[in-house]
Amino acid sequence: MNRRTLDSYCERGIVGLVLAALVYSALDTGAVRTLEFVVVEWLVAASGLLWVARTWLEPRHNRLLFPPVGWCLLLFLGYALFHYVQADVEYTARREVLRLLVYALLFFVALNNLHKSEWAQMTLYVLVFTGTAIAIYGIVQVIAGLEHVWHFTRPEQYKGRGSGTFINPNHFAGFLGMLLPLCLASVLTGRISQPMRILLGYSALLLLGGVAVSMSRGGWVSTSLALAAIVTVLGWRKQFRLRGILLTCIVLGVIAGFLLTSPFAQDRLRNVSKPGTMEHVGSRIELWKAAAAVWQEEKLLGVGPGHFDHRFPAHRPKQLQSRPVRVHNDYLNTLVDWGLVGMMLAGLMLGTMVSGIIKSWKYSQRTSSDLSAKTSNRSAFVLGSTAGLGSIALHSFVDFNLHIPSNAMLAATLAGLLAAYIRFATERYWVAVRMPVRLALTVAVCGASGLLVQQAIQQAREHARLKASRSAESFRKQVEGLRKALEVEPTNFETAGLLGEIHRRRAMESSRATRKVELKKAAAWLRQAIALNRYDAYSHARLGMALDELGQADKAGEYFAEAEKLDPNGYLTVANVGWHKMHIGEYAEAKSYFDRVSPLDDPSTPEDEREKGLVAHRAEQTAQDLARHIRESYLPYIAEQLRDSE
Repeated sequence: MNRRTLDSYCERGIVGLVLAALVYSALDTGAVRTLEFVVVEWLVAASGLLWVARTWLEPRHNRLLFPPVGWCLLLFLGYALFHYVQADVEYTARREVLRLLVYALLFFVALNNLHKSEWAQMTLYVLVFTGTAIAIYGIVQVIAGLEHVWHFTRPEQYKGRGSGTFINPNHFAGFLGMLLPLCLASVLTGRISQPMRILLGYSALLLLGGVAVSMSRGGWVSTSLALAAIVTVLGWRKQFRLRGILLTCIVLGVIAGFLLTSPFAQDRLRNVSKPGTMEHVGSRIELWKAAAAVWQEEKLLGVGPGHFDHRFPAHRPKQLQSRPVRVHNDYLNTLVDWGLVGMMLAGLMLGTMVSGIIKSWKYSQRTSSDLSAKTSNRSAFVLGSTAGLGSIALHSFVDFNLHIPSNAMLAATLAGLLAAYIRFATERYWVAVRMPVRLALTVAVCGASGLLVQQAIQQAREHARLKASRSAESFRKQVEGLRKALEVEPTNFETAGLLGEIHRRRAMESSRATRKVELKKAAAWLRQAIALNRYDAYSHARLGMALDELGQADKAGEYFAEAEKLDPNGYLTVANVGWHKMHIGEYAEAKSYFDRVSPLDDPSTPEDEREKGLVAHRAEQTAQDLARHIRESYLPYIAEQLRDSE
């Protein structure tokens, strides 16, 4: 077998691996869970290794395409590595940087390996038909009243909304919003057969239906504006003007019909300013204010990769008792995590990307190449992918679509393919692959791929041990599984905290002889959790509880005070401090703390005040459940003690 044949096999392997990663991540809940993302890491790493192999197999691969956006991306990766070294919570920062590495590697692989017209067209078909299948699943969910994604039960707040194979309907809408413009541009301006045009036309209608049943207001607006952009561009070209007008009428008719006939859609529109859960705009505005307050702490460099989740509780508004994890605004999230420096680098990437698109489009309009033909797959791809990326960019103002692996990977792939079309407009961005460049590329890509594989194996091993612990029926097996998981991943503060909490609860059920031993073990593990993540109010409070039971009330008070400082408005934290006050006999103060939580369960409280969402509790205890427990168990005891003291 000669080198050219091997190169051809490698090229096909890269295309297959990239498409497998994109399709798999979309079909399996967006790859938001650990095990699913592990598979993605392996697939992307393998594609990177095959890319390196191609540079050595064939002498004709004597240059690489590295447009300005590629260099900007490398600069951001360097900044991310610097930020990771300085991060307060290493475990969180590493997970976040690994995601960035996956997206960056996917971008470069697509840029230099998927740019042939046949591969780009195959990518389009596979993605569009995958999106169509997911859209059909979402439509069926709404029609049949399904509340599952495969075998997972969706959260209560998403009931009545289509989410396809995603958990969150908003991310489902974001994914389809990138594919719908791509599909329509191919239908209207692509050089394809009539049967395929008809098939893609039906796919476009189903994709539009998927966006509609998602009930995602951000998805509705961003997708509509993306389609409006396509209509505007086509309106400038006389040969497509009639198609553009027809498209506008169809889209407007579908949207109007849906909004007029769907009570749920009308309710979603009426709830724009209603306070309460994170699905309401009022709550998101409060979240954005809290995020801005977090950013004020570290304006220049940000609080750290993925660290918003750790720093948010200190600025939590009382009406947001859930754990948002993300800011629900990708741009603000970037500002908080990466600071002004990171935001400027991200802006530089966006600017150079837009500049490249403009160059490619201008070139297509002034030459007689395939790009400027009356029907052209290349011009259709440029138009459709630009509108699709514009859609996700708009949607990201009100959600965190680009923090969802499947959506981020799709955006990275489209951006890579789109950047590849710059090669038609200029020769300036080609880099000659001489030996130093080839060696540098080999070291960089093999290093990145090797790191992804190593981390994927580590994550898979940790996941297996955590799963074994959760399914174990005996205390010994639970502890054994958690300890083995911590051996695999010693920086996971959540595992250490869980070990501490298991021992603390075990102590409460043990005899006097073993109680002290279990409490000391609990304290040791909880101290380790705090050392790994000093922003964890939950571990501080649980350590305080363990020390209270050990008779170290003064020391316990210090940890409760720190917990309150870290999460002053969290109902669970407030309740824990109240428990401490009750434990040491300060009943009046305990009551004042409990009263801050218990009104949520008061029937006289307005309903929209009682529906504030979930307490940030690892057992997912609702605010109502917590308030009910306080009202039924603690407050009567406190009232009795206060009467006795009078």
